[in-house]
Amino acid sequence: MANNSQIGSSSHDPLKRSYSQIGLEVALAILISLMSFLGNLLVVYVVHKDSRLKSLTNIFIQNLALTDIAMATLHMPYWVISLYTGTWIFSETWCDFQALIEATLGIASILNMGLIAFNRYIRVVKPAQLYSRLFPSKKMARVYSALVWISSMLLASPPLYGWGKMVYHPTYAICSFNWEIEHISYVIILVGGVNNTTTIAIFYCYYKIYKTLKESSNNLNALSTDDGAIFSGRPRADIRVLKTSFTVVCVFLIIWGPVTVVVVMESAEYFVAREVSTAVFFLMFTGSLVNPFIYGIMNPQLRAAFKRALSFGRCDNNQVIQIGQPQSDEAI
Repeated sequence: MANNSQIGSSSHDPLKRSYSQIGLEVALAILISLMSFLGNLLVVYVVHKDSRLKSLTNIFIQNLALTDIAMATLHMPYWVISLYTGTWIFSETWCDFQALIEATLGIASILNMGLIAFNRYIRVVKPAQLYSRLFPSKKMARVYSALVWISSMLLASPPLYGWGKMVYHPTYAICSFNWEIEHISYVIILVGGVNNTTTIAIFYCYYKIYKTLKESSNNLNALSTDDGAIFSGRPRADIRVLKTSFTVVCVFLIIWGPVTVVVVMESAEYFVAREVSTAVFFLMFTGSLVNPFIYGIMNPQLRAAFKRALSFGRCDNNQVIQIGQPQSDEAI
């Protein structure tokens, strides 16, 4: 049995890692945690500070950023510690709590993605009257955001009542659900029912948005050819919305897809090399840091707000105002 004081050495590490491997994994995990926290904090800060950014969709984006901040502060530090020690050094009760946090935040992420997609779908595809009824105000947007959190906590909690089990996974250095066959029923319902259903709904929404925008673009091109008029504004803004939101969803699915495959393989008792499993879960945690970069690159309003925040107000305010117009729900 290894002495606790020797954990972390190449010969006594429970996972049989070398000093350099431990150092690399811990350093990369710390970097991911810090970048996730700072990047998403910047999103929350600029949306909260600049009234021109408080559109309905940006409220949902801010809610997604809060989810990532929670992951970076409430869950990732224990991941970093476990990577360093090679084992779980806290209590079993705290492991259950950490597994609950991880599940809640993971569910909240995809539900936020679904909410953004549904908001865009109703805005672009359906009549304006329906959008006004479903999304009448920013207050209702905050109610929807709160419902995402409540639903996520309820969906993640059944193992606390005896359906499913939570354990520490040494290979991944996290506490999560037990994916062994005898405890798999809840995971199947969660992944197959909640995750996959939401994913299908997201892709359906964006497919319908794509068809609508394509038809709209073709009609506008025909009109501009007939009478020489040049159309701009909402169609161009909607296309920007589609590109930004769809990119976020695709990145999310690319990040979480390999995790699902590894979980299924482990449940079926197929061997997965630790290097592969570790890489997959590092990829999973990078999901908390990519959204600020995507929005910063693809969203003119947020990009301008990021520049102004990072330059401590030295950015040209007139330029920011011009980029931010028109101030409507489409301009995200």
